[in-house]
Amino acid sequence: MPPNELAVSLGKKIRAIRTAKDMKITEMSRLSGLTTSLISQVERGLISPSIETLKKIGNVLDVPLSFLFETDEREGTPGGVPQRPAADAAEIKPLNLFGASPVVHPDARKRLYPGDGIELQLLNPNLNGPIEFIYNVYQPHSGTGGGKYSHPGSECGLILTGELVVEIGDETHVLRAGDSITFDSTTPHAKRNLSDQVCTCVWANVPPWF
Repeated sequence: MPPNELAVSLGKKIRAIRTAKDMKITEMSRLSGLTTSLISQVERGLISPSIETLKKIGNVLDVPLSFLFETDEREGTPGGVPQRPAADAAEIKPLNLFGASPVVHPDARKRLYPGDGIELQLLNPNLNGPIEFIYNVYQPHSGTGGGKYSHPGSECGLILTGELVVEIGDETHVLRAGDSITFDSTTPHAKRNLSDQVCTCVWANVPPWF
């Protein structure tokens, strides 16, 4: 699906979740800190919001950004919306492919374009398992947003090509091809490609609540 069609599909999903929660745009604006105009543009598919913006929306709606890769039929949870992991959850979520093939070919990956210059490709058949595996493409001078975001769990990334700056709290790490990084996802963080070359990397999130 082309990026513009994905933006429309993304907006429709966000609006459907918001209305299902009987939440007005003004309330979402108040809780997220985003303007009503920006939220309206996102819901109408007029813009491709950054990861930072999507996380603010997801936090208010209580859904992970990664849920926006998926269709309701594949979530396998009541109402099609995944359940937020408990803060003290120690049990590993069992894998459930719901009849899907364990193999995901490149042209079958679910894609998300959160902001200009970023493409995320889901490498899992679905999100019904203990881990989320994502192939990331950062075009030159792109990033997750102007600020930092956080979410439950932990994550690990491997840089395949190019260079990526990862900010974790007050620390800044410059990663190049072959470098990997692991950190607590509850610490506010951001990712930016400040170079003139494309950066590709693979990222894993546990639990799948990115």
